Amino acid sequence: MRRTIKQTHRALFLALQADAKEYPGGIRALAEIAGLNGNTLANGINPDHEAAPPSFGVVMEIIVLAQARRAVFALAHLVGQVPMDFQMDDRSPSDSIRLFMELVSTASKSLAEGSPRAQDGHFCADDRRALEPLLLALMKCTAELLQSIRGGAQ
Repeated sequence: MRRTIKQTHRALFLALQADAKEYPGGIRALAEIAGLNGNTLANGINPDHEAAPPSFGVVMEIIVLAQARRAVFALAHLVGQVPMDFQMDDRSPSDSIRLFMELVSTASKSLAEGSPRAQDGHFCADDRRALEPLLLALMKCTAELLQSIRGGAQ
């Protein structure tokens, strides 16, 4: 017997369902705004219900209305990608470049300090605590620079 899309992509439907439930008023409120029947939507995104899944358009509407981060992460995972969970600021190209250069300088100094301690192939807990926020900030500003190079937020 052939598996359904809800069985094949169970993680996506679980994520979509969880995001929809967290919408203020839950799935029924989300369905009302989207012009859908609440039971139909609830059953459609429930991976354990045999109801047909919602259309791609409805899935997109849920993602946009509910700001469905779990579902976006699950979608990215389907193609072997991992999105970074941070809010990007819309910066001018010159602001992005300035921020990027400042962060690269800071990252270089921090990595230069951390490198001798990592020669044994391990970062201790203190190193990880110090490097994690720096690396996340570096990724964020790199993404903002890339966004400004590509012509700004779309």
